[in-house]
Amino acid sequence: MTKTETTILTSRTPADYIDRSLKARLSPAAKAKLARLWMESTGYSKEDILRARNRHPYWKRKKMEGSAERTRRRLAAHNYSSGGSVQWDSKLVSEFLQRNRRSADGRYEWKDWQLAEHFGATIPSIQYMRRKLSKVEGLLGTRASQGKVVEYLLRAESVLARGKSAVEEIKGARKGSSSGRQKGSGTQAKRLAGEAAKAKASGPKAAKRPAAKRAPAKQVVAKSSSSRAGAKGAGSGKKASRAKNKK
Repeated sequence: MTKTETTILTSRTPADYIDRSLKARLSPAAKAKLARLWMESTGYSKEDILRARNRHPYWKRKKMEGSAERTRRRLAAHNYSSGGSVQWDSKLVSEFLQRNRRSADGRYEWKDWQLAEHFGATIPSIQYMRRKLSKVEGLLGTRASQGKVVEYLLRAESVLARGKSAVEEIKGARKGSSSGRQKGSGTQAKRLAGEAAKAKASGPKAAKRPAAKRAPAKQVVAKSSSSRAGAKGAGSGKKASRAKNKK
């Protein structure tokens, strides 16, 4: 066994193994044999090596080469929205939580494109929900009730970014607005009911009471003239009677 091979086999962590393997000028077959020997001696698995490989700066640069075009093709291939957008209500959010679980090794049981296909959505839409869930778990913890988590996931990502107090403030404002509308509608209903009862009580009496008759204006004037003429005649008669007595 060469010195290079011994150096690789003495790696303590998967990250060390990847770094030393990259520097070694060995054939792919030789590296595959060393990988098997190293896993047998250390107890690490193939997944551990792949995870360290993906985190290494060299492989990160390799993955970034042409990543924009690969991402564009991937998003186009897994667009199940049919031009529309998913309305994430309480029912859909609860279902999303059920299907977004992680396995024992920390990986998602459903890939993002599988969730997108199930919900008739896009990959960015699923990633958006996963980002929000991460923020909600940071605010409420991992032991929060599902109902509370659903309530927070219905808020916008910008609201969640402002913290728990912002979410509770919006919740309180909406609750107060709803109570005000209910109180206002109740007061209006009572007022209408009172007016209806009052109209019902006064209605029959008002129907029995006859309307007052008003004399025409001309007749009043004529009556007043006739009264003045009679009074004048009576005055003249009294004067004539007094003159006759003097004689």
